[in-house]
Amino acid sequence: MGNLLFCCKKEKEDTSAIFAPGESEKNFPIYTSTSDEYFTLVEKEFNLITSIQLLEYMNLLENFSIQKATVPFEGNYRHNFSQKDSFLNEIMHDYEFQSFIENKLFNVNEIVELYGEDIQTLALFKECFLKIYSALSLRLNTFLNNNKNKNEEIVTKLNLVALGILFCRGKNISKIKLFFDLFKNDNEIFIKSEKLDNYLITSFFIASYCLVSVRAFIDNEEKGLPKIDNKLTRILLNDKGLSQNNCENLLKYFNNKFFEEKEGLNWDEFKQKFNDDDNQENECFGWIFSTSGIRNKLEDKNILNNL
Repeated sequence: MGNLLFCCKKEKEDTSAIFAPGESEKNFPIYTSTSDEYFTLVEKEFNLITSIQLLEYMNLLENFSIQKATVPFEGNYRHNFSQKDSFLNEIMHDYEFQSFIENKLFNVNEIVELYGEDIQTLALFKECFLKIYSALSLRLNTFLNNNKNKNEEIVTKLNLVALGILFCRGKNISKIKLFFDLFKNDNEIFIKSEKLDNYLITSFFIASYCLVSVRAFIDNEEKGLPKIDNKLTRILLNDKGLSQNNCENLLKYFNNKFFEEKEGLNWDEFKQKFNDDDNQENECFGWIFSTSGIRNKLEDKNILNNL
C-alpha cells in the first residue's frame, strides 16, 4: 500500500478519492434550505475541518486515545474501513473530543498553515464543535431511549465519522464508498441495521438541532456570531423542521425510499442511488452527505407528513 502518510504530507497529493480508486466521480445537486443563512459561519468560515482531507480525519480518529493524545501519528494511512473495525464502537467522552481537537485537528498541516496564528478562530471552532458534541449527546440519549441516565456520554467514534463525511474534503464517490464499506455485511451487501440508523440520525441531528444549539448558546459578536434569541430558535426547530421528531421521521423516509422492497444492495446497485440525472425518476441520495441537503429534506413537509 505504500507509505501514504509521507506521500500526502510531503507532496500534498490529492487523496480525496482514495476510498474509491478507479470509480467515476458522482455529481450531486446543489442543495439549499431556507435556514442555511443562520449556519453559514459555523459550517464554513469557522469550520476548520473543511480544510482536512477525509482520509486524514479517519486515520486520526481511529488512532486517537487520551493516553497518546500528544504523540504524533506516524503510521501509514488506511483507506479500507468496515463495520468490523473495533474503534468505531469506542466511546469518545467530551474531554477526549476536546483533546482530539486540540492535539490532533489543530496540528494538521493545513490547519497550522491557515489558522496557526489565528487564536480567536481556533478557539471559536473548538467552542462551536464542543457544543455540537454536547447537543448530539443529548439527542442521542433521547433517541436511544436511555432511561438509566439521560446525561450518559454515548457518543462513539462512529458518530464522529459523521462530522468527517459531512464536512471534510473528499470527492463524492469517495464518501459514497466509505459509507458503503462501513455498513455492508460479510457478503458485500449494504443492509439496514441499528448502526446505520445511529449514523444517519447523527448526521441529521448535526445538520439541525446541534447547529441550532450552537447558535442559541454561543455568543461572539466580535466574530459576527451573536447567539440567536428564543423566538428564532423555536422557529428553526418547529417552523423550519429542525426538530428531533422531524429527524426521526427523515430516518424512516430514508429507510423506506433507499431500500424500497430490497433486503439490501450490492455496490453497483448502491452507487446508482447517488446518480444525479435530470431525466431520471429516482431520487439522488447525495443529500445525506450535505447539511444543507439534510435541512432541505427536513423542510419538505410533503415527504415527512406522508410516511
